[in-house]
Amino acid sequence: MKKDLNGAATLTEQILEELMEYIKENHLRPGDRLGTEMEMAKRMGVSRGTIRGAIKILVARNVIEVRQGSGTYVSDGKAPLAGDPLGLELIQDQFKLTWDLHEIRMLLEPEIAYMAAKCMTEEQLDRLREMCDEMERLSAQRMERAVVDVEFHVWLAESCGNLVMPKLIPVLRQGVELFIKYTHREATPESVAKHRDILEALEARDPQWAKDMMLMHLTYNSQELRREAIRRGVMYDV
Repeated sequence: MKKDLNGAATLTEQILEELMEYIKENHLRPGDRLGTEMEMAKRMGVSRGTIRGAIKILVARNVIEVRQGSGTYVSDGKAPLAGDPLGLELIQDQFKLTWDLHEIRMLLEPEIAYMAAKCMTEEQLDRLREMCDEMERLSAQRMERAVVDVEFHVWLAESCGNLVMPKLIPVLRQGVELFIKYTHREATPESVAKHRDILEALEARDPQWAKDMMLMHLTYNSQELRREAIRRGVMYDV
């Protein structure tokens, strides 16, 4: 999300998220009408200019389409969404999506760590060291470190030497972001330490150790996700 100089989300980005929530909460389907700029501005209590800015972003992501003289409609989704090629943002049950994305992460990320341990350059490792240092600094100050956490996993995938893996980055990114959103575990010392364990194995160039440390990290995350599922009164097959 874009931030202003004080770290707050811009009004346009806030309205964008509200429009996404409106689509999901009202179970809108491709072809369903959202309304004109004026109608949406009145409904959301903002200016037409703010609505127009949010619409431009959602059109670029292929979430909605504008029909001249008629209004805006949910897109048919035939073109890929920028930054969300699988259209995951439009899935209504975002907690179930979080659970399913975590299952995918359990399959992919231990192998990513295994491959990365064999081929990462010192420059790539230096970037991970900087991220671990930053996570520890932010955690010690009880500040949000979600962005750095996400980038740690993304950078590892980008550095594993597999040409296909960068294509899966949006899936991994959303998996980490949603996990953090629903469990609020990004600031815990335990989570910070597990990233350092992964880095230590990578520095040792030990593929199996790196794989084991990533699996341990994700297994720990699974426990937290299950606790949140129990709190919500839901359970899924594992």
